[in-house]
Amino acid sequence: MIGVYLHIPFCRLLCPYCDFVKRPYKGAAPDRFVDALVTEIERFEGPREACSVFFGGGTPSVLTREELERIFSALRQRFTVAPDAEIGFEANPDDITPEALAAWRELGINRLSVGVQSFDDGALTYLGRAHGAKAAHQACEWTAEAFSNWGMDLIFGAYPVESWGRTLAACRAHAPPHISTYGLSYEPKPPFAKRAREAVDDDVYIAQYEAAHTAFENHLHYEVSNFALPGYESQHNLLYWRNAEYAGFGPGAYSFLDGIRSRNLSRFRDYERDPGGKSEALKLTPSEIRVETVIQHLRLREGLEKRVYVERFGRSLEADYGEAIRGLVQRGLLEDEDGCMRPTLKGFEQNSEIGLALLG
Repeated sequence: MIGVYLHIPFCRLLCPYCDFVKRPYKGAAPDRFVDALVTEIERFEGPREACSVFFGGGTPSVLTREELERIFSALRQRFTVAPDAEIGFEANPDDITPEALAAWRELGINRLSVGVQSFDDGALTYLGRAHGAKAAHQACEWTAEAFSNWGMDLIFGAYPVESWGRTLAACRAHAPPHISTYGLSYEPKPPFAKRAREAVDDDVYIAQYEAAHTAFENHLHYEVSNFALPGYESQHNLLYWRNAEYAGFGPGAYSFLDGIRSRNLSRFRDYERDPGGKSEALKLTPSEIRVETVIQHLRLREGLEKRVYVERFGRSLEADYGEAIRGLVQRGLLEDEDGCMRPTLKGFEQNSEIGLALLG
């Protein structure tokens, strides 16, 4: 069984820090895009069984009910979706209404991620978001009434710096079962690249990261950037972190199937002309798959059991990465307990160092 990801690349307002494939669009998504997405799903020649479906973007919540019905119809004709499958959906606060929530539930969506980012108007302005704090609070209240399985995305490292504490307090008051906290980054292509000198220093960045760890002590800090009450972990994202197989649909979407990592065409005209056409496809070597599997597992607090590694690859973790792992344990980034390698909090904070050591 595989995960299914659908990239909905339309946004009413482009966030200046975002580096995903996207384009501005007022109103509903254009028919030609929905036509192309449905065609790509229908043409897919991979596995038929899906254990999760996730709508990401961009802004999936710009889709109308009619557009979503077409997409769900194509999905259910092409895939056998497990009865207990997680059907996840990202939504912006300004798209959330009681009517929209009811429609999404009726379509089969059972997990909602709300793109709050901050509960501070100053920080939201800095981040270039379309909604304000009041709209974020209202969206969370409505979502909590409609969905038992829901979460919110937050961004730290934005200005004013002191707003992060207020956002953490507001998040706790809403009590979502899942929370994602991402550090603001200044990627090369988006407009924020020109403002990279504004990035908070490392001490502030780490302090804000640790503040979230402390604030959400009743949640399991189960992945570098994610917290959940037991049973509310993102099942779709766990596929990525366990280096399992998934198929991506939509412009720029990635897939990992049969040891091949591929990416869809990103230019909209190209994608609409050739739905599912690839801009790149790379057959990974067995050693590349092994190291990526270890790196991804070590983003998770559950870590990687040595037994699981042997069962999957027929080799021992010690034989392949023993020297690097011993060095990471000595540095306090990993712990070796009960036959399992796990990242420490320091290993979460400096997770890129784990990957560099394993690749080295």
